[in-house]
Amino acid sequence: MSEEYVLNQPTSLTCPECGGALKKVDSDPIPRYVCHIGHELTGEAMLEAQAERIEWLLGGALAILNERRELCRQLMHDGMSDTAGLQRATQEATESAEALRALLNEHGGNPNPAP
Repeated sequence: MSEEYVLNQPTSLTCPECGGALKKVDSDPIPRYVCHIGHELTGEAMLEAQAERIEWLLGGALAILNERRELCRQLMHDGMSDTAGLQRATQEATESAEALRALLNEHGGNPNPAP
């Protein structure tokens, strides 16, 4: 992402279980959200489910970055000619992985989740 990237207000919320669009149900004393296939969550349940999904997605990104570093290592070992590019890619993947690991640790997530 570029430095100019801005988080705009979402036009709707999505179900953390299926990714479908959510509708807020205002008729109850406790706010609930219902998706188009029927998942129902309270606001508190939404927060918990979103936190779990964030941890899972960041853990998956960490695994892919680790695989990218290994692929670069293997390609350099096999004699791929763009060694400088592979070294840059390895360094970028390492830095990104370290940042993600720190973020997961900071928020109590498991830095080594099972994908």
